[in-house]
Amino acid sequence: MPWPPRLGPLRHLLGRTRFEQDLDDELRFHLEMQTAKHIAHGMDPDMARRLAEREFGGMAFTKETVRDAEGLTWFDDLRRDLRFAIRTLRRAPGFALVVLLCLGLGIGANAAIFSIVNTVLLKPLPYREPDRLLNAYETFFLSGGNGWGSVSFPNYEDWRDRNRSFVSLAAYQAGSTTLRGSEKTERLLTLDVTPNYFTTMGLTPLRGRGFAAEDAATTAPEVAVVNERLWRTRFGADPAIVGKTLNIGGRERTIIGIMPAAASARTQVWLPLTLTPERAAARGSHYLAVTGRLRPGVTAAAAGADLASIAEAIKREHPEQDPSRSAMVRPVIEDAVGGSKSTLLILLGAVGLVLLIACANVANLMLARAASRQQEVAVRLALGASRGRLIRQFLIEALLLSVGGAVLGGTMAWFGLRALQPMVARALPRSSDLAIDGRVFLYLLGIAACSAVIFGLVPALQATGGDVRGSLTRGGMRGSTGGQARLRTTLVVAEMALSLVLLAGAGLLFRGLLLLQATPTGFSASNVLTAHLTLPDTAGPGKGHFAMPFLEQVRTLPGVRAAGMISRLPIQSSGTNGNYTIPGHPLPARGQEPLAEFRYTTPGLFGALDIPIIAGRDFTAREMADTTSIALINQALARKEFPNEDPIGRRITLGETEVYTIVGVVGDVRQGGLDRAPFPEIHLPARASANPMDVTLVVRAASEPATLTPAIRDLLRQADPGQAMFNEMTMDEVIATSLTSRRLNLWLFGIFAAVALILSVTGLYGVIAYLVNQRTREIGVRMALGARPRDVVVMVMRQGGVLVAVGLGIGLLGAAGVTRLIASMLYGVSPRDPVTFGVVTAVLGVAALLATLVPARRAARVDPMLAMRAE
Repeated sequence: MPWPPRLGPLRHLLGRTRFEQDLDDELRFHLEMQTAKHIAHGMDPDMARRLAEREFGGMAFTKETVRDAEGLTWFDDLRRDLRFAIRTLRRAPGFALVVLLCLGLGIGANAAIFSIVNTVLLKPLPYREPDRLLNAYETFFLSGGNGWGSVSFPNYEDWRDRNRSFVSLAAYQAGSTTLRGSEKTERLLTLDVTPNYFTTMGLTPLRGRGFAAEDAATTAPEVAVVNERLWRTRFGADPAIVGKTLNIGGRERTIIGIMPAAASARTQVWLPLTLTPERAAARGSHYLAVTGRLRPGVTAAAAGADLASIAEAIKREHPEQDPSRSAMVRPVIEDAVGGSKSTLLILLGAVGLVLLIACANVANLMLARAASRQQEVAVRLALGASRGRLIRQFLIEALLLSVGGAVLGGTMAWFGLRALQPMVARALPRSSDLAIDGRVFLYLLGIAACSAVIFGLVPALQATGGDVRGSLTRGGMRGSTGGQARLRTTLVVAEMALSLVLLAGAGLLFRGLLLLQATPTGFSASNVLTAHLTLPDTAGPGKGHFAMPFLEQVRTLPGVRAAGMISRLPIQSSGTNGNYTIPGHPLPARGQEPLAEFRYTTPGLFGALDIPIIAGRDFTAREMADTTSIALINQALARKEFPNEDPIGRRITLGETEVYTIVGVVGDVRQGGLDRAPFPEIHLPARASANPMDVTLVVRAASEPATLTPAIRDLLRQADPGQAMFNEMTMDEVIATSLTSRRLNLWLFGIFAAVALILSVTGLYGVIAYLVNQRTREIGVRMALGARPRDVVVMVMRQGGVLVAVGLGIGLLGAAGVTRLIASMLYGVSPRDPVTFGVVTAVLGVAALLATLVPARRAARVDPMLAMRAE
């Protein structure tokens, strides 16, 4: 298209052909709109085109005439702006690629974390009206404060019958059992529930029915309800499964219903809670979980007060019971999420900092590009385009880049979630089905739009707010202002500060994990194999997993040095505890008896784990079969109760009446995790009469322990085909698994910090390179006057060093405040640990100065003559 005659002086002022295409696009845009205007008034399209060309060929381009020529609808304007933005970005592919990568990293990290938050915290529970479900607990006195936990069956019955706040209250107990088939026996996770459990939870069977009141009677036929997932995987979705009889837990049970898979991520089989009269009357035996559905209009606080008043009445009616016991309620969703809520919110905040750093980096790039486009903007303003329309054009370009970054980030998030899925599933509740769903998609669109505004608006205002005539008479890169340079350096300082905050968080988590891994466990984990076993319900004396004949067979296997069994492994779990008293010591007040962890062990267990026997002796094989009341205690309990005397031969009372003689003292082990000090612990002889459902075989091997698994499995099958063996792990793997949540936190913080470091360092490099380019003429003059290359390097490095120092100073102040939020995620290290702060500051400072060195060395190689001629 030929240039209109009136624009000849303007073209002479520009003097650069690289802007002609942009100007042609602008003129073509107005020409098309003027043609469309004529067609809208009924003119023939060809005549309308010729008339528009004549009008544009001889008219003076004033703002008023351009406004008259502008489009028909906002959609037409938007379509043309999009086309123009796409053409503009296609002419700068390198710029577009760098921006997309920056945004992809920032948005992708946010999308991945939000997907986890969405799954764990935001996704509703799979029950009808889940906000009306509350878990109810008994509270009691605990050393150091009040504790809360399981409920006895008589207390549950009183709550159920007397309360006025709940539509229904259901009780249940988690456990495991076995499913015996023609080829193998497998372990199943179970829930023994009261008949009203499914109606309380708001669950409807896919097939069949739930439990009726008569199913819980001790004389009723054995029945079970299975999970849809088990139905599909184990029975091939056989529609005739309802009514069939299966061998579950050594008993023939009839399947009466199938619950949807969403009913529980863990439970595979539901069984009716059937209690003997003695157990149903045991008010001091606390083992049940209780969930209730609120009546409409009743608050959680009112329900808690209702149950607490019932608990007070129970204490008056049964003065022999613990007087410290009361009741409390918690929303089901809070218990389902556990302590992960605060951790996830911290991670979401941290990944938000990554997005801010990415946006700051992109804003810097956009500012540099805006400076190079000042003549283009001046031409469009001279042609009559309004400032608002040009700002809209810049924002549309930013939005295009943000949408592209969101697409790239969503792809990165999808692959990242697939890589992290196993670790996330082990570390966080409700995270077994991570996915990018509609809510995450909307979140992606939202952060894309917000990012476009954050990094697009300021460059747009800077580019369109300058002097038009001055921009037309200056060179393209010389059109930048001091204000733009100050804004770019401010953004880099902010990037450095935010990066230091994330690096400090990652450094603290890393140091804490190192300290935790170095914590003494109290046993030797090398070459130790562990395997969990499940005892069928019908097992009688002599047939339990603690039976010595099976252990003797395991000990005869080649490569086995020692073997034993324990009810719960060290590190893996705690919580099997109870009260004890020492005869002869002052009796504590009722309800304030001390607690100890209970473990059922066999001879050989301490040798298999290399736990030292400090005093006395271990159990013997004979004591596994008789009724001798003996016990071993750990050093923590011995120090607490027998600080100045020999505990061997002393007695210890468990519960109300069970008296045991102490025959040995063993070393302390970490029961509840590496981050928890050893609790007082009591070891009892493991007999079949103890009847724990899950026990653990521990075998110390001469070399690689995993090679023993097939042989042990064969021995178990020969000893009792009705038993199941599962979760075979080395003890090193048990310890590593206990650290999964901490490793996940470290991984995520480490990734965030690495991305932030890369973005901030590249941002600093870009700003210093830009400033060096701005000062090319000055550098040439200095070198012509005798400045040495080393002096130029020092000058540029000093300029970059100031930015780095300011950013690090602000970052240290921010990190000192922000890292307090992750104090609960740390172990053995202060949130303001000076060593960690010093190391991460040095790492970021060195990386930033290296990024400054590259443009500094380039500046030192400038030819003075060429630099002085530069415009």
